[in-house]
Amino acid sequence: MEFKTTRFGQLDIRHDEIITFPNGMIGFDDHTKWAILADESNESVGWLQSLEDPDLAFAVVSPRRYIPSYKVRISPEQASSLQIDAGMETFVLVVVSREDGLVTVNLRAPLLVNLSLQVGRQVITTDEQPLRHVIATETIPLRRSA
Repeated sequence: MEFKTTRFGQLDIRHDEIITFPNGMIGFDDHTKWAILADESNESVGWLQSLEDPDLAFAVVSPRRYIPSYKVRISPEQASSLQIDAGMETFVLVVVSREDGLVTVNLRAPLLVNLSLQVGRQVITTDEQPLRHVIATETIPLRRSA
C-alpha cells in the first residue's frame, strides 16, 4: 500500500506492517490503521503513523529503555481484547511529548501491540502511573552576544 504523509513523504507499507487499533486511540477513535516507522536520526524513537490521516504521527518509545522496571497492569477485559496467548510477541510503547523544555512519556496510557496478530490497543493502567514522566530535557542552543 502506498501512502503519502506530510512528515515522511511517500511510504510503501506492506499489509503485514499495518497495526489495527480496533478502538482507535484516546482522542482519535476513528483512526484504526497505523504503522510503526523508524526514526532515521534516533534509534530509540519510533513513529506511530496513522494510515488514515497523513498529518497524524506520534513519537513513541519503549518505556523500558528509560524505566527498566516499568510494568503494565491492565484489566482482564483490556488483555482479552488483544487476544494474547502464550508465545505471542507483545510490544509496549508510550507516546512522547515535549512541553516547557521537557521530554516526557505517558506511562498511564501505554500502547500494547500484539505483534503476532498486528492488533493494538491503548490502555489505561490499573495502577497509578504518571501521565508525564520526564525522560530528558531539551537543550536549547544559545547564541553568543558580541
